[in-house]
Amino acid sequence: MLHQRGREVKIALLSMYRFEEVRGGTEIFIEHLRKAFPDLQVITYSSVERKRDLDLSRLSLEEAKKGFAISRRFLELHREEPFDLVIANSTAGWYLSMARPDIPMVNIYHFTLRGLASEVLRGTPGYFPSRYLASLFEKVTSLGKINVAVSPKVAREMWDLYRIRSRVIENGVPLDLFRPTPMEEAREAIGLRWNGPVALFVGRADHTKGVDILMKVARQRPDIRFLCVTSSPFENDCLEVRRNVPYQRMPLYYSAADLLLFPSRYESVGYTALEAMACDLPVVASRTGVFEDMTEGGIGRIVSSWDADDYLVAIDQVLGGPPLHPRSAVSARYSMERFVEDYRAMVKEAVTSYRIDRGGGAPSPLPRR
Repeated sequence: MLHQRGREVKIALLSMYRFEEVRGGTEIFIEHLRKAFPDLQVITYSSVERKRDLDLSRLSLEEAKKGFAISRRFLELHREEPFDLVIANSTAGWYLSMARPDIPMVNIYHFTLRGLASEVLRGTPGYFPSRYLASLFEKVTSLGKINVAVSPKVAREMWDLYRIRSRVIENGVPLDLFRPTPMEEAREAIGLRWNGPVALFVGRADHTKGVDILMKVARQRPDIRFLCVTSSPFENDCLEVRRNVPYQRMPLYYSAADLLLFPSRYESVGYTALEAMACDLPVVASRTGVFEDMTEGGIGRIVSSWDADDYLVAIDQVLGGPPLHPRSAVSARYSMERFVEDYRAMVKEAVTSYRIDRGGGAPSPLPRR
């Protein structure tokens, strides 16, 4: 454990949602970070007392509003009982760059709005506000903080789009949970009655995740069962849809398939793909997220387009090729042990450097009101 002057370092994490509220990549990250800091105090928008709750979504300022409220709540708690360090997920801590509490601050960039807008949102109503308005808070939130990118892709976007320097700490996967189960056993456990090849899709049923590519591919290959795990209200005659599968059961779904179809148009990392590969499931993936910095040897196929025909070719190559064992690629680079060590080392460095910069003394608390 980390200590500050003989006691455990007290850390706050600011985030928009908890894992129980939104089960996305950022919320999974929070649960993983608890492995490094078990006493982490998480502050989210739902934990903020709100007298008035104006809806600013039409102005694309809803996330900025939430970040302001979350930051203010943290400052109140910090005055009552000071923290040693604060970590913020993306724009949840943008206001701290203005308030400048007297402790080291870390900001985790899980993606960039400008990158998302440029790669996915062109021609949509969300392009302009994401590219030019809401993204201003991404720049502001970097000020006065140690900035961490969750992947080399995000680090490149931060520099190319904002000139923000960052250090990369790649995400981790709990290999004890995500491990292979014999295929027949897994199919029986999830009630999948099919003896042929199975292609698995996991994610929101929207354009960004490539659900249109999934449907085009599925229509052309009735010999393959396409299993879609999603939280979206979605149905399609060519797919077997399973909604809201508990996180703890996902290893069974990965183990029941022959490949993961991952045609996403934008990812910063791609937890789904890493979890699938940890279960030794080959992938047919688009070149985004971690696949911008991985070679396809031993893991499946990486497709550099969003043409359904290219994915069909890649699927046949994986199904007809030699057995692949991508778990080794994940365990070598994305282990939870490495993730925990990297974050503990970063926090220790941040706290130590802050004390040295302040003359070696312990940080003084904010003045009480």
